[in-house]
Amino acid sequence: MSFRDLPTLVTRREEAVILLQAIASGVDEAELAPFLMALMTYEAEQAAAMMRGSGNEMSVRVQLGALLAETGLVTQDEVFAALDARRALGRGEAA
Repeated sequence: MSFRDLPTLVTRREEAVILLQAIASGVDEAELAPFLMALMTYEAEQAAAMMRGSGNEMSVRVQLGALLAETGLVTQDEVFAALDARRALGRGEAA
């Protein structure tokens, strides 16, 4: 999966699922960052800043998954499955 495969906007479940597939397939975090910034609320931005300041920063993939679940477009179980598949990919396991 590449940047060209990603949706322009994320307003429907189908578009959110494409982003989860991108997370699972290992798309570079730089390509996911614009979606994170588009979905970020003031409160989420403040929480991320506090976590970063305390040395507990979450990756772009984890933050994006959390925001997609918060919008209700996908479930937390779907986010966890995508993150698990990404970790398996990083270890060279079949997802």
